[in-house]
Amino acid sequence: MKRTAAIDYGRRRIGLAVADPLGIAVRGLDTLERGPNLAAAAREVAAALAAEQVGRVLVGLPLHASGDESEMSAEARAFGDALAPLGDWEIAFLDETLTTWEAEESVKARGIRLRDAKKSGLLDQAAAIAMLRGWLRDGQKWPSERDSGPEDANAEPR
Repeated sequence: MKRTAAIDYGRRRIGLAVADPLGIAVRGLDTLERGPNLAAAAREVAAALAAEQVGRVLVGLPLHASGDESEMSAEARAFGDALAPLGDWEIAFLDETLTTWEAEESVKARGIRLRDAKKSGLLDQAAAIAMLRGWLRDGQKWPSERDSGPEDANAEPR
C-alpha cells in the first residue's frame, strides 16, 4: 500500500510528514533546509520520501484569504513540478490554509517557544503534519480515486 506524504514548502525550510501505509498514523520527518537551488532541494526531498516508500505527495499551497493563489503558491507548484519526475509517486496540491496556525498551537501546547520552533524547523514539520492529518481526517480521496473532477475535493492533481 502506498504511503502518503505532505510537504510544507518554504523559501528557507521544507517541512515533511508521512502517514503509515493504512493512513492512520502521521509522523514528521526531518525538516530540510531549502537552500538556493530548487532542483537540489527537490532531490533532497525525493531521497527522504523514497526512503519512506512514499507513493503519493501532497504539496501545500499557501492561498490568500480570498482563495486566490499567492506568489508562494506558484513557488510551491514549481517545487512540486521539480519533485514529480524524481520518484515513482503522484503529486497533488492542497490548500494549506490554517496549517501554520494549527502547527503553532501544537508547538505552544508542547511548551516550546515559537521562536525556537521556527529556528529548529519544528514548526515546518508540525505544519506538514497538520496538513496531512487534516487531509486524512477529512476523508479526502486521491484525485485518481474520485468519480468526479478535482474541483470536488481539496487536493488537485498535477
